[in-house]
Amino acid sequence: MTQLRLYLVISLMLAVLAGVFAAWCATHFFSSAAPEPSLHRIIQNELGLTADQRAQVSEIEARYTAQRQTREREMRAANARLAAAIEADHQLDDNVRAAIQDFHHAMGELQLETIRYVLDVREILNEDQRVHFDATVTASLTDQDW
Repeated sequence: MTQLRLYLVISLMLAVLAGVFAAWCATHFFSSAAPEPSLHRIIQNELGLTADQRAQVSEIEARYTAQRQTREREMRAANARLAAAIEADHQLDDNVRAAIQDFHHAMGELQLETIRYVLDVREILNEDQRVHFDATVTASLTDQDW
């Protein structure tokens, strides 16, 4: 029984570490306090947007920023519930699993909203701008240099 308990504690600690790492990644890469991401810089500085396109991009970015901040709050709340559940029960119980699922759901929704943002921006670009934009997005998703 002691060995089983050890495995449960190790599993729980790994789950907590994974959750903390995922939360750090989400807040580090999507935090509004962080410098503007490279994709934003490329959209604003390298695509040669018209005044009308700039206005449309500003609307899209404002909407996305609000959605992103909501999802980040949801992820922080899920991590707080995870910490409380672990502190209360010290085991991988239903409360811990629910908090993990809540975090994963919010993170998945953030990813969907990010893709919607990318596609919404792409929609307002002309064909030449799309070629550069698509290459940038593809490179970022495949971890290549832009």
